[in-house]
Amino acid sequence: ADQESLAARHRWASYFFIAVGVWNFIGAGVFGFLINTPIVSYFEMGTTLTANHGHAAMFGVFGMLGLGVLVFCLRALQDDATWRSTERLVRLGYWGVNAGLALMILLDLFPAGVLQLWDVLQNGYWHARRLTYLMSGTFHTLEWARSAADGVFLLVGVVPLVLAVAREHHQHAPDL
Repeated sequence: ADQESLAARHRWASYFFIAVGVWNFIGAGVFGFLINTPIVSYFEMGTTLTANHGHAAMFGVFGMLGLGVLVFCLRALQDDATWRSTERLVRLGYWGVNAGLALMILLDLFPAGVLQLWDVLQNGYWHARRLTYLMSGTFHTLEWARSAADGVFLLVGVVPLVLAVAREHHQHAPDL
């Protein structure tokens, strides 16, 4: 039997755990610092910059952590032959959820948050939270651009991971 090292055997779980660190730096670090400076926080609280930070920090950290544990367990429960086909789905899912989350931030949440903050500074908080502002102009266009990011996240990320979990599993005695 081919004896892989533990790190090689759990490569994709490790990639999800690495993603936790990357998203922690981006979501909690960069975007968290951005919205928590007192002057910015005063003007942006409850705007899309808050959602930008929340998506990157919450799903980027805790979502990736949960998926890493899931993939670790999947690998531990499958024999090598079963894992070879499951691994393709996990690989696709890994890149899908990470690319989808990055696209959510790049196509909508960060630019829309900056636009909304600018509107708050120009016209007041009340104006940037009005339905007429949220449903018109560039802000609304960015909200629709988010559909592409959500599509990548769901179709390329979530669906393959669900299929990987739903596969028939051939168990062996776990050698974690």
